[in-house]
Amino acid sequence: MTEPRGKGALILIGAPLVLLLAFFVLIVLLLSGGTAATACSGPAGTADPEHVPAEPVAGYASAQLKNAAHIMNAASALDLGRNAQVIGVMVAMGESSLVALDRGDTAGPDSRGLFQQRGNGAWGSYEDRMDPTISATNFFKALIPVSGWESLEPTIAAHKVQGNADPYHYARYFTAADQVVRALAGGAGGGCTSGSIVFPLSPGFTMTDDYGPRSSPTHGASSWHPADDLQHFPNPCGDQIYSITSGTVTYVGGYQVTIKSPAGYDVTYMHMKLSDVSVTEGDRVTPSQPIALVGNEGPSTGCHLDIRINKTGSTDASVSALTDGVAQGGPASTAGYVNPEEFYALFGMELCAPDSCRRNF
Repeated sequence: MTEPRGKGALILIGAPLVLLLAFFVLIVLLLSGGTAATACSGPAGTADPEHVPAEPVAGYASAQLKNAAHIMNAASALDLGRNAQVIGVMVAMGESSLVALDRGDTAGPDSRGLFQQRGNGAWGSYEDRMDPTISATNFFKALIPVSGWESLEPTIAAHKVQGNADPYHYARYFTAADQVVRALAGGAGGGCTSGSIVFPLSPGFTMTDDYGPRSSPTHGASSWHPADDLQHFPNPCGDQIYSITSGTVTYVGGYQVTIKSPAGYDVTYMHMKLSDVSVTEGDRVTPSQPIALVGNEGPSTGCHLDIRINKTGSTDASVSALTDGVAQGGPASTAGYVNPEEFYALFGMELCAPDSCRRNF
């Protein structure tokens, strides 16, 4: 539901307090250990609302696809790229399932249209809010002034316009929106990655083992490692582990936690004590959310984080295209598991950058 965009008052505060706040923000950013990835690249493809696929795309039927086409064309008319198109379609999916609703809800009884825009004068007349092209244009005109929206996680960029109670409400629709935009554009333009990722440990970690074949380091450990091992030297036990992506916790047991991203791939974190795990199955998590502490459980040579990514079930074409362990000569148990460094590269990030990470192998 779209809320009115208020005008905040500027409050003059003392320089020492400003410096203290800046220092606090810097610490938070360092602990999060990552940067948001640009969601989509390439120019905006055009769409013909009168010639949409007869079969559903990502579960959305022809009438809904027609509305998505209007949203895409509204972005193009403002010289916005594919990133904006996907964000616009994603928001309309989350607000109205791509249907121009002539009703609101309890929180916003005057909300209308694809974007559930409020009748407060900020979004035009009733007719404007019910018109797919005009309502989409007004959404994009509100998105453009958002500072750095192109590099924000898509759901956060959308939230800054929509003011949804849950800033991550739209994340679950990102992949479907990408599929719809891609289909309506006939494959033209660029591609998308699934939102943003961050590093699993605070800055300064080392990599003690990488992805691929190896001499088994300890009894019970695999001789083909479908993961990367990370730690802070020399005493990493108890280090905070952060979720690298948004998603849902699907497994907590033994010495591991698995989180399924909105794009369908799984991220598994290993070797922690269950008593040091701070999430439970079914929890929804966000990037940089603390989930556990580094441990030394299971087949392990010392305290470290084993992080592995399984692309099975991924709806992100870029992740799906990564080569898994089996294709590289690994055993059947490595099926689906991809090189975490190649995964991070999709988001323009280097998991073990030479200026911040030492390789100990």
